[in-house]
Order: sequence, then C-alpha cells, then structure tokens
Amino acid sequence: MIELVEDLRKRFQVLGDKNQAVKMAAYMKNIAPFLGVSSVPRKTIFREWKETLPKDLSYDERWELVFLLWEQEEREFQYVAVDWVNSWNKKKIQKEDLKNLQLIIKSKSWWDTVDLLASNFLSNFIIKFPELTLEIIENWSDTSDFWLHRSTLIFQLKYKQKTNLVLLSNQISRFKSNKEFFIQKAIGWALRDISKWNPVWVKNEVEKQELIGLAKREAYKYLSC
Repeated sequence: MIELVEDLRKRFQVLGDKNQAVKMAAYMKNIAPFLGVSSVPRKTIFREWKETLPKDLSYDERWELVFLLWEQEEREFQYVAVDWVNSWNKKKIQKEDLKNLQLIIKSKSWWDTVDLLASNFLSNFIIKFPELTLEIIENWSDTSDFWLHRSTLIFQLKYKQKTNLVLLSNQISRFKSNKEFFIQKAIGWALRDISKWNPVWVKNEVEKQELIGLAKREAYKYLSC
C-alpha cells in the first residue's frame, strides 16, 4: 500500500507548482499544505493512478489505502482518497463502510472533502440501506462535530424530487439556531437546491422556521421574494 501512495506522490511532484501551492493553501484558509496540483491535472493523475491499483484489493486493503492517503500531509492526497471512495461500485457498499466514512469525515475536516463525501458516498449508502437513515441521522446529530451535522443537512442534494422533505425540515429545525457558518450555509444550500423544483415549499419552510441571515439569503438565491 505504501508503494501505491509513493507512486502517487511521484506523479504529483512532476506537476506540482510551488507558487500554485501557496495560492491553493491560502484559498483553503491554510488548513493543509498543497503540492500545487490543480483540479484538472489532479483528476487526470487520479484516473491514471487508479488504473495501476491491483484489481483484487480486499475490503480491508481498500480502506487501508484510503487511510494511508488520508495520513499524507498534502491536501491533494485527501482529494484522491475522496475521488476513489466515491468511485466505488454503489452495489458493493457495505454497512461496515459507515464507520470508516464517519472517521474520514471527522478527520482533517473542511468543506472540500466533507461535502463530496456527504453528497456522494453517504448519499449512496443511505439509498442502499434506507432502513438505517434515521439511526444515522440521530447518531450524527447527537455528536458535537458540526461537520457530521452539515452532512445530515446536505446528503440529499442529489435526490431532487425524491428528497425526504420531512427529514430535512426536522434537521433544519434542529440546527437553525447554530450560528456556525457552515451549518447556516448548509441549511440555505439544501433549501436553494429544492427551490429549483419546489419553490413554494421552500418559501413556506423559510417562514415556518423563521430563518434569517445567511440561511435565508441562500435559500432565496433563485427565488423572487
């Protein structure tokens, strides 16, 4: 596994740009250092690197590699880990994946990784195991980790008309008084997305929940007030 990570590092180093690395770190509030590989070449590197992975990696080996990538200092490695996890066959998602998913959401957390994991892997996990939905939402909501809270607000972003509006409304009610920027943003983002196909519900929800500030502005972004 270490050899696979080192191979990825060598690929990154070929295209890494120190000036770009400084700019990327600054944009991400210096949460981590970067090698300076921007999105397009990084995704090309990921696709090429992915093809070199052994086809017979076991369940434990796949997660071992994810955690090795997560341990690397530079942020590009976490991006590859997220891209790889989200590319896994949806039919092969297992219940045991939830524990590991929660670990990487809570580790080195920032919107750039959390949002992609929540709106893809968590989203697909709940589609496959709908009977676990309420248990997951309650367990994650009861923690002190606001990134898990944000995940419960945005995991339905790709559900469109299949969004569980009652569940979302309950989560908004639970977290609307939390002044954390990323929570208010998530509330508004979820509502903004729904406003594309159910604007009446969004307007009613904003009024019912008495949303203000960032959450309200985001919710009304595509609506005429």
